[in-house]
Amino acid sequence: MEMSTEEKKAIAVIRNYLNVDWEDSYILSEYDFVVDQLIQNSKASKSADIKSMSEGDQSVTYKDNSGPWTITDDIKAMLPKPYIKLFY
Repeated sequence: MEMSTEEKKAIAVIRNYLNVDWEDSYILSEYDFVVDQLIQNSKASKSADIKSMSEGDQSVTYKDNSGPWTITDDIKAMLPKPYIKLFY
């Protein structure tokens, strides 16, 4: 089954937050509920978390630690602590 663009974005956000190199299929199987929540948050936050908006150059400013595809406190509660890489 082909992943949607929203699922790919959510997986990339989770991978970046956790600082891991896990396969997409692993993240989707283990954290499918987090992927769903990220997608729901991104759809809901398109207008709810806007701090200011101007139309001249289409500038949009979101409230701190908010906006589409942001790891919010509810998402952090569903994920393990980020991994620290000590060696490269």
